[in-house]
Amino acid sequence: MTFDDLPKNFRELSVDDPILRADAIDLFVGLHDREEGCFAIVLLDEEHRVAQPVLITEMGDADPAALTAPVRALLTEVRPPAIVSALGRRGSPLFTDTDRACHQLLVDVCRELQIELIGAYVATENLIREMPDHLRMAS
Repeated sequence: MTFDDLPKNFRELSVDDPILRADAIDLFVGLHDREEGCFAIVLLDEEHRVAQPVLITEMGDADPAALTAPVRALLTEVRPPAIVSALGRRGSPLFTDTDRACHQLLVDVCRELQIELIGAYVATENLIREMPDHLRMAS
């Protein structure tokens, strides 16, 4: 499935379903954003429905250290019950050390602020991959 296949009542549905969640990432992180580099945080409500996507765009190659302050500031200000995130980038869909570092920064900030991290993704031009659960659980 892709975002073209999203149900018409998408905003009323929980993104607990991993297929629906990946399709939401496909919708919110466009091809141009992936090519230019971006970081997406999808704010969710208490029932894990999409409240608002937020994108940091045109950032080039991800720099986890540079992302920490804006991510922490956003999540501290908004305090959503839960989020889904995605790193949009060029290149191979295989996970990189930078992907893992960006994921770890989210795990740490979410733990500190007591926000549930439902899923973390890497979105490349050809594929959307969820970071494995065991990485989130072990962090």
